[in-house]
Amino acid sequence: MTLVTEYVMRVRSTDMDSDRIVNNAHYFEYFQEARLVHLHALGVIGGQRREGDPDRSFTLAETTCTYRSPLRYRDEIVVRAWTKEVRTRSFSLAYEIAISGSDTIVAQGSSAQVWLDQSGKPTPLPDLLRDALQASIDGPGS
Repeated sequence: MTLVTEYVMRVRSTDMDSDRIVNNAHYFEYFQEARLVHLHALGVIGGQRREGDPDRSFTLAETTCTYRSPLRYRDEIVVRAWTKEVRTRSFSLAYEIAISGSDTIVAQGSSAQVWLDQSGKPTPLPDLLRDALQASIDGPGS
């Protein structure tokens, strides 16, 4: 079973545009927070660095967002993230934003992250990272 992490927040006044709905750029900020929560839950980021650990260097190569309905000031939302695909040099995450306590999905998105070496060139994912990401798709005991 795929691990889905959740990030809960309220829409801030600074997220609003002149039409009094959330500006489209903020959806990508919500995805970023959910990405960090997800990767932290997998132990990919946020832990103590130990000697011999791979350099945690990935870059965001692509992001998408499909808007379903607007968000408004003080809406409480749940941003969900999960690992969608693990490849040799990259991995993809998927996202959805829902109104808290309802089945209403207001946006869906994805991101592709590429692992980089010290010179900034794409390189294969370290085994520890690949294993953690793949396990989050397959679930325990798969």
